[in-house]
Amino acid sequence: MKTPRKVLRRLRGRRGQSMVSYAVITAAILGGLTTMGMVILPQMLDALDRFTASMYFCINMPLP
Repeated sequence: MKTPRKVLRRLRGRRGQSMVSYAVITAAILGGLTTMGMVILPQMLDALDRFTASMYFCINMPLP
């Protein structure tokens, strides 16, 4: 039968490994989101600029 000390030591090692894998997965997800944000954000800002420009054009149109 294993002593409680050996069991606790093994559990601590597993907990550390799962924490490292969690940190790696989280960093990969955040890196991917940051990269996608750099690609999508300028397009979203350009679309917002076009939308506001068209709204100002419609507001300032002379009505007959």
